[in-house]
Amino acid sequence: MQGGFARCYEFVCGQTKEVFAGKVVDKKSLVKMRRREKMQAEIQLHKSLCATMAEGEHIVKFHRFFEDEKNVYILLELCKNQTLADLLKRRQTLSELECRYYML
Repeated sequence: MQGGFARCYEFVCGQTKEVFAGKVVDKKSLVKMRRREKMQAEIQLHKSLCATMAEGEHIVKFHRFFEDEKNVYILLELCKNQTLADLLKRRQTLSELECRYYML
């Protein structure tokens, strides 16, 4: 799956067999200062949400990030079911009742 400037893959840990969503960002796409700032902000947001959320909350878990000379890798909880973003893309809009449900 490809997004704005990243590709997403299913990663499997060779030791634990744990499955993650892996977001891979080519460093060539981070040449502009604004893109680098956006990437850093995303990582900081995931870290802060992970630090403050209770277990079982409906927020994708951040596991870790790392980089090599070519890419930045962000490992997240793999969501097997569709996400809210998928639902919005497909339906375009939600009713007020649905919004209340998801906000709770």
